[in-house]
Amino acid sequence: MPYILLVFVISVLGVSSVSYAEPFTLPHTNTVLLKDKHAENEYPITIKLPRSYQKQNQKRYPVVYLLDAIYSLPIASGASRFMMNSGAIEEVIIVALGYQKGVSGLNSRIYDYTPFEDKNWQRKTGGASQYLNYLKHSVLPYIKAHYRTNQKGTLVGNSLGGLFAAYTLFTEPSLFSNYIIGSPSVWFKQRSLLALPVVPAGKATKVYIGIGELEESEGEKMVSGARQLAAKINKQSGALVTTNLFVIPQARHATAFPTTITQALDWIYQVNDN
Repeated sequence: MPYILLVFVISVLGVSSVSYAEPFTLPHTNTVLLKDKHAENEYPITIKLPRSYQKQNQKRYPVVYLLDAIYSLPIASGASRFMMNSGAIEEVIIVALGYQKGVSGLNSRIYDYTPFEDKNWQRKTGGASQYLNYLKHSVLPYIKAHYRTNQKGTLVGNSLGGLFAAYTLFTEPSLFSNYIIGSPSVWFKQRSLLALPVVPAGKATKVYIGIGELEESEGEKMVSGARQLAAKINKQSGALVTTNLFVIPQARHATAFPTTITQALDWIYQVNDN
């Protein structure tokens, strides 16, 4: 690699010389345990600040809220770092939402992200309304009070998290300006989401839906479900909503999310040089 190109890569990516014996941590992150103001539940949330945050002390930033923090944060952090540092997209604050303290991750996400009770499931379901209130009354006010944010917030959910993101769009669309809905579990409880009444968006809203093309044949016809979801949004969410549905070639349920988050952040926060 030519020396000038190497210097450029090091500058953009923030590469530094470190000991390989040191544990890897995500830079500019801080984790706090945040209690639900209307319940006894507590959840860890991890905040990652953009590189310029400390230097530009008057600047306000968009916030990207990630469900399923344990896997979504490393992916979103890595996917966005080069785009932000190279100026391809706006710098954003990332807030990654973890699972309830004292509850297994699987039980927490199944309960918190499902909008309806389904007694056919062995695990408890139907807690999305309560979890949405937690976001609305605890998480969003905390982030607004402690960090320099603007109004361009984005909610990101994948799989059951995608189901929750769609539920939030339908019931409280004004909470966020953008929604990234990855491989949504529209199939949950016989596609009951598609029968849910929709509150039309009262402001310009972008909705990105990503789905792997191979998810159609993995058992739940998820591409068909994603297409039905996009059609419902286009028909019922109002003229202020712009929807982008991307069927990812050769992607399965386990591999679609990195492409979804990368392309969606670029679509929503791309810097226009013109």
